[in-house]
This record gives sequence, C-alpha cells and structure tokens, in this order.
Amino acid sequence: MDALLRAFWGMIPISAIALPYALLAWPLLAARRRRRMPARRASATAAVDCAAILVAFLVFCLVTMPVGDSAESTLDLVPGADIAAAVSSDGSLWQVIGNVLLLCPLGALLPLRIRRLRMLPRIALAALVASVLVEGTQYLIHTGRVTSADDILLNTAGATLGAALSRRGWRWLDASPPVPVAIPLPRRTICAAPTLTLRVPRSVWDTRYAAIAHPERQ
Repeated sequence: MDALLRAFWGMIPISAIALPYALLAWPLLAARRRRRMPARRASATAAVDCAAILVAFLVFCLVTMPVGDSAESTLDLVPGADIAAAVSSDGSLWQVIGNVLLLCPLGALLPLRIRRLRMLPRIALAALVASVLVEGTQYLIHTGRVTSADDILLNTAGATLGAALSRRGWRWLDASPPVPVAIPLPRRTICAAPTLTLRVPRSVWDTRYAAIAHPERQ
C-alpha cells in the first residue's frame, strides 16, 4: 500500500484541484438545463455528467502519470501472469483491486445517460476497447508502466461490475413519458325521422270524400 501511494502521490493534488471545478460546474450546468426540464431532473443529470467527466479526467491523468525512474515500457501479453504474481506472497493485491476499480465508476455512470450502453455486453465491449486504447497509450508514451493483458481484463470486469451495480437505476434520469389525456368524444345523437302530417282541407274532404265516407249522402 505504501509503494502504491508513493507511485501515485501526484493524483492527490490533481484530485484536489479538479474536484472544486466539478462542484462549481454542477450548479451552473443545472441552471442552464432548468430552462427545458424540471429542476430536479436538471440537477440530477448535471451531477451525473460532472461526475463522469471528473472520473474520466482522473483516469486519464492516472494512466499517463510516469511511474518509477525508468522511462521504458514493458509489454506482457500472457493472460493471468500478473494476477498470479499479485496474488502470490511477494505480490500486491492492491494492484488487482486498483485495476478493477479504475473503470468501475464510468461503467456505473455512463448507462444513466447513454441509452445504447444499457446492456452489459455493450458495456463490456466499450470497456474492452477503452482499456486497449489506454494500455496502448501507456506503451507508446513510455512512462515506465507495464502494458499487460491482465490489466485489460480487470478493467473490463470492473466496468461491467459497475454497470451491474447501477442497473436498477438506469432509467431513473429518463424523461417521464407524457400522460395521455382522455378527451371525451361528443355523443352522437341520432336524429329522429321527421313526421309529416298531411292535413286535407275540410272543403276538399267534404266535396270529394264525403260521398265515399257516407254513401247515403249521394
């Protein structure tokens, strides 16, 4: 643990500087979003976005920070070799834990905002690609680190674990669908057929039909 702190002591001042900026950006971003969404959702989405950006920045600083006095990078592509060395009596288990926790926060935060990542296989694939890029960058810039296949596997497992832990809250920040409003339809009244009343003038009745009605009047 002491060796780990000595190797990454520079992350302490970087985190102390970056954290106030994230806390300041949170209310400003939330105030901007209140114009087009409810205040509670605007504050929650702004918090998640600021946290994800802060974690990504710290991860970038961590993986590019030089370690040790040597500027040469080491390549180890044998799966399981570093894990076995870390678990052994002479190794350090903190290295395995650190690689698992490296992308775990991003795996938990990104599905809250990116709907296409709301599947564990997609999270694992995205973490695998990101970890390969990180390890390749470490090897190219020569910061004295070990580019290992086990680091890629542990980073991918950590991101998938973070996504699995936050799976129940993936839809928490989604906009609620509009509530359908039932519009009563006007009642259709059936018009009654008009009744025609034919009235025959009495004069016509007397002259034409009187004889038929009363044959004795002929």
